[in-house]
Amino acid sequence: MRTVHKIIVAGASLVILVSSIMVVFLMLNMTGRNSRAPETDSSAVAEGSVQAVSADITTHSAVEISEEEKETIFRQVTQVSLPSAKGYNAMQMTRGKESLTDFSLKTLYERMEESAYQISDVANESGLYSAERITIRGYELTDTQIVQVLSAFLHDHPEVYWLSNQYGYSVGNNRTTVQLYSVIPPSECNKLSKRMVSEINLILQSVPEGLDALDREIYLYEALIARCEYDDAAVSDDSDWRAHSVVGVLLDSSAVCEGYARTMQLLLNQSGIPSMVVTGSAGGAHMWNLARIDGQWYHLDATWDDNGDFPIYRYLNLTDKMIREDHEVYPQAGTAQNTSSQEIYNLPLPSCTSEKANYFKAKGVQIHSLQNDETLTDALQAAAENKSPSLPIYISEELAYEETVNQLFQTSPYQFLYSVQQVNESTKNPISYNDCTYIEAEASHGLLVLLKYE
Repeated sequence: MRTVHKIIVAGASLVILVSSIMVVFLMLNMTGRNSRAPETDSSAVAEGSVQAVSADITTHSAVEISEEEKETIFRQVTQVSLPSAKGYNAMQMTRGKESLTDFSLKTLYERMEESAYQISDVANESGLYSAERITIRGYELTDTQIVQVLSAFLHDHPEVYWLSNQYGYSVGNNRTTVQLYSVIPPSECNKLSKRMVSEINLILQSVPEGLDALDREIYLYEALIARCEYDDAAVSDDSDWRAHSVVGVLLDSSAVCEGYARTMQLLLNQSGIPSMVVTGSAGGAHMWNLARIDGQWYHLDATWDDNGDFPIYRYLNLTDKMIREDHEVYPQAGTAQNTSSQEIYNLPLPSCTSEKANYFKAKGVQIHSLQNDETLTDALQAAAENKSPSLPIYISEELAYEETVNQLFQTSPYQFLYSVQQVNESTKNPISYNDCTYIEAEASHGLLVLLKYE
């Protein structure tokens, strides 16, 4: 998923770590989509079945269902009650529901909230477990509308991880019938949910009280990245539903971007920070988050900031302009000219224009000049005293980014080398200059220096 290139700089012994993140996804390959029967048929049925798509985001596919429902016994799945961080008020996740403007769509959403917890304990021929059917009378919905509602429901309920990417529907006689499926039986849902809630509680109860929103966000960002690693195998494994959900992160410590994003959203909301998931493309289908810090919205991408051993913060609290340098945001549901249930859409997204909470601008050492400026030396001194593993740097917008980076590490005046020498004359934890590395975050005018000690 990531390649790291180390270059020894001529004229200096500092190693530069250039971290380029390569997220590899399979292209979405949707074939055999369902087709609608002629309008003359009073009982039009979605026909055809689509295989689960090998990609980093779950895409939904229709399966054929008959008008007559088999007699099925449903078991009640225990309602998931999410814990909250001590000292903070959890945010209710309702933006998905709020995005549905039609009464029929809101009605289907509300019925999904009931159906998702009524699951058969007998698998069908596809190995899935039927949820209680939903019938909406007075409306004939399209498959695109059904996917829109299902996506809105899953956005608001990351804790409902058991729903399959497949759904069934039939339309006719002025009504719509929708069939959801679970990938596991009710007993397994209850067992996994109990473990999941326990893990969520452990994370949230470790959040220090009294943190402002930005520090809370950083704490949870680091906690998620420390817990989870990217699951490359799951990208090509259609059956690995866990990696696409909170279960992958919380119970398996391994997930793809959808698992990262849904878990990040859940943890932030339960800590009093409003958060959404965003779908788009970044080398392939991708999912990340928005978070509201002190009234302003920002993009954050924990998947791309997970460098294996440490977070790199390049994608923590970016503006729309910054994120679009290497991420494409998919259109909002209902706004595309040619809508299709094969496509992935977003809820209405707030604008992200503020840079105030950008990680490097808010937490980095502010570099405004390299002429007789002891700012970097003082910051390194404090870092060495605490043996901090890294030091974020923010290069002022008034300085040319590339030129300033060169002057810090590669050309005269070698400001970083000078500062390390100054610090090592007095600190009890001397910095090992030859082993230090750095990662550029040019979109944010930031640098992350990874410190090593002798």
